Amino acid sequence: AAAMQLVEQGRLGLDQPMKEIAGEIGEARVLTGFDANGEPQLRAPRRDVTLRHLLTHTSGYSYDLFNAKVGRYMTQAGLPSITSCRYDALRAPLVFDPGERWEYGIGIDWVGRIVELVSGLTLDAYLQQHVFDPLGMRDTGFEPRPDMRSRLVPAAARTPDGIVAVDFDFPSDADFHMGGGGLYSTGPDYL
Repeated sequence: AAAMQLVEQGRLGLDQPMKEIAGEIGEARVLTGFDANGEPQLRAPRRDVTLRHLLTHTSGYSYDLFNAKVGRYMTQAGLPSITSCRYDALRAPLVFDPGERWEYGIGIDWVGRIVELVSGLTLDAYLQQHVFDPLGMRDTGFEPRPDMRSRLVPAAARTPDGIVAVDFDFPSDADFHMGGGGLYSTGPDYL
């Protein structure tokens, strides 16, 4: 929604190469595999990553949590997981050429960063001013207030023993808020 507001304002283009906004995107290479010595094999992508690619999960980016090759690369390169919310986590490789296929990944997290770079605001400030406040969403944000924390339902996971609570929280000392996740909210705000 934030990125599309910027598109409507003419500040971003859906088919604009995002390396024009965030040069690091232009440095991303396609990870084709690993050689016999375990070294990553990388090549330049055949086309630029656009905002449309990032928004539709067709950019070539994946999540290190879901793609073993990316996880292995990130570990070997000494890069943190996206859940660390560290800028270095965005230095992940592509796993296919932009526009070639779909894979759930850090594209939306990159979109959050793009919104910051274009708007000059942090993602949380932009969303608060341009989405949450205008919609009356008083219980939505990246960092829950104490009154929100007291109402927080824990995350859960299915295990062989049933559904169990999971102790999970995003880091409070993060470099950025993830465009792809991390908001706290209520049912009424979401609706």
